Amino acid sequence: MFETLLTLLGKASMTSNYYDQIRTICQQIEILEWLLTPIQFTPITHFDPKVHRVDQKAKLYLQQASLDVQNMITIEVAADGNCLYNSIICLSGNTASTPSELRVRSLIELFKNENFYHNRFAHIIGPVNEAIKNIARNFSFSELYEIAALSNVLKCNIQSVYPTIDYRSDLNIMNNTFEHAQCSIASKTICLFWTHTESETEARRSNAGNWSPNHFVQLLLPSDNSQSQNHLSQPKISDSGSTPTKATTKNNTLTQVRIPEFNADDNEMQPFQVPSTVITTTNEIITPRTKRRLQLVETCASVESKIVEHKRMQVRERMTAKRAAATSEEAERQRILARERSAAKRTALAPEVVERKRALDCERSAARRAALTPEEIERQQALNRERNAVRRAVLTSDELEQQQALHRKQMAAWRAALTSKEVEQQRTLAVDRSMARRATATPIEAEEQRVLARERSTTRRAAHESEEAKQQ
Repeated sequence: MFETLLTLLGKASMTSNYYDQIRTICQQIEILEWLLTPIQFTPITHFDPKVHRVDQKAKLYLQQASLDVQNMITIEVAADGNCLYNSIICLSGNTASTPSELRVRSLIELFKNENFYHNRFAHIIGPVNEAIKNIARNFSFSELYEIAALSNVLKCNIQSVYPTIDYRSDLNIMNNTFEHAQCSIASKTICLFWTHTESETEARRSNAGNWSPNHFVQLLLPSDNSQSQNHLSQPKISDSGSTPTKATTKNNTLTQVRIPEFNADDNEMQPFQVPSTVITTTNEIITPRTKRRLQLVETCASVESKIVEHKRMQVRERMTAKRAAATSEEAERQRILARERSAAKRTALAPEVVERKRALDCERSAARRAALTPEEIERQQALNRERNAVRRAVLTSDELEQQQALHRKQMAAWRAALTSKEVEQQRTLAVDRSMARRATATPIEAEEQRVLARERSTTRRAAHESEEAKQQ
């Protein structure tokens, strides 16, 4: 179930407005209380040689950490990009939890208390929205935001241990214990160690001489160290506020921290033997009721439909912007191309379908014209005149003659299809239009119209006489 949700979140993270889409999906998931039941997290504190394997490379790095953790044991987990979540699962021994579930719950926690996380960490490790985008992608590397969020998801304190390699004072935030909101004396604490899948020499060679961690492992106490176990279970901070997390020490320096950068060349995908307590991601968590499954399916479908609709709106906006940026000649070419496509489409249609589409288009045009105000009608007519002028301006003399001949044929065919009653109506309408035009025309415009009419008549008579001469 969580795998499906994480896939949906991963798709949303690749969109331009990923933040809004991920937030919408998380809000939809958050209302599914039956799915987000509190995790009963009881961490393992001691090393069991029958269950755990020692991570030898991390063991060497641990010798460069603080003295109070050097006696602990580094536990090997799968280095697949989900190493932080694999470490949590290994510590819990819970076969039902998956990295996908922990990722989804971490995202929801970051959105619920976004202001706190932003104020606490943004000036140190970057904006929270970038972290959210990264967390939504399965197998992506984890950072400090996830550790802070997981402490509240698990209701467990998390001690972050960072080796003193190329260490500076502004990296103190990496060596902190993050308390959850309901922290008490009885709260458990787990240790997570920042390490690397390669030796320090190899890691520096592949990173231009610098060292940055690319892996997380958990730290456990030796099996015979009960006193250390009791000490570890005590929180290191005596006071806990109402904020979701709080570090043991405060770092008020506003300098930019060197954020650990993970290299694509670092082969974190190398094979590791996964402990039996690390459970691989399952395809789906079976719910006890079909109704719950259907509810989640409907939620996912609703979110997907919103994403599709938003993409359609983006396409329409892009097309509008493209048309606005186009020149008049380019716009005319696009219109001609669209008309050619429409003509080809109509040619492939049956005559009955073509007639129905024409009737429907006429009805739509009539309804649109009926809803227009006189000012809008005038603007439409002016726009049509401008379009026709631009269209005629880009035509050659031969193309113009072809257009006129085609128009005459279309008009002749249209008049031939009219009944005598319709012909009379058209004549009456034409007379009314001419009278209205003459009534509103200025003397100069009236004279221009007369000159134009005489030229048309002369051209028409000349063409008629030439045709008669050819026939004779």
